[in-house]
Amino acid sequence: MKMHHYLREWGLDVPKHHAFVLRTIRQSIRFAYTSACNKATYKLAHQHRARVSLQEREVTWLGLHAFHTVFSRKPHAYARLLKTLNFELSLARYRHLRKRFRVVVADGLSTLALLCF
Repeated sequence: MKMHHYLREWGLDVPKHHAFVLRTIRQSIRFAYTSACNKATYKLAHQHRARVSLQEREVTWLGLHAFHTVFSRKPHAYARLLKTLNFELSLARYRHLRKRFRVVVADGLSTLALLCF
């Protein structure tokens, strides 16, 4: 939802800068995964036996799904972006993840329903 807020605040023409927004989404997802893996190597994480057991593909799917869900609340503003995200989510490499994360997604959607933007 921050991305939606930033795009509105900047007055960015999303259809015109579609590629830029898509690259930014992919970078933010990759950063989240890398950051989680990196934090699992910290001394405090070792002391508490923390570990990251997510694959990059799983985090990518969750991130793409999250962005798609949020942007789909404003479909007219993000039509082209939603089409691309929908295509990526439908790729064969992600199909099994839809079932695997069904409960996580449902839980997240219940929280999103409470928010208005």
